[in-house]
Amino acid sequence: MNLAQLLLENGINTDNWSHDRGNKTINDLQTEIELGESSLESIDGTLARIVKVVKIVVNVRLGEREFILVEDKQIFFTGAIRQRGIENLSEKIKPDETPTQAACRALKEEIGLDFDGELIFKGEETHQQNSPSYPGLNSYYQMFDYQIVLTAADLDRLRFSEVQQDKISLFTLVEKQNS
Repeated sequence: MNLAQLLLENGINTDNWSHDRGNKTINDLQTEIELGESSLESIDGTLARIVKVVKIVVNVRLGEREFILVEDKQIFFTGAIRQRGIENLSEKIKPDETPTQAACRALKEEIGLDFDGELIFKGEETHQQNSPSYPGLNSYYQMFDYQIVLTAADLDRLRFSEVQQDKISLFTLVEKQNS
């Protein structure tokens, strides 16, 4: 059975899955599965996507102020724009990686940072949600949370955009509010 048929038979409408709409396609999901970045399982009779992910909060200290790196938006080559406002980097864990290795890969791929400092492990959690990338497909995320703290000396090693095959992701620094 092919993936499109499996999704349809499980009541998942993929008509709106399109890069033009700012989400992913059946081909993207097929690639994720083939690479071992996600899998599909039946949970309580419902087809669900299972994903292991690292999240890295990038804090930047500049003088007495603290900033957080935020993924501001994604601009797709189709012209579609997806506003993000996400205060962490994230990356799916590959089958041959530890969460720490995936976190270091995310820093390198997303912001060009070969990080050799302290990567602070903040914990692990699992949560479930309707996937924004694949509307209508319930997803379970096993999240491994990390944090790093950079200074002005690190900024020349950082880039604030990531060009991928189908889109550009833009990052900015936002001042952290005292809580």
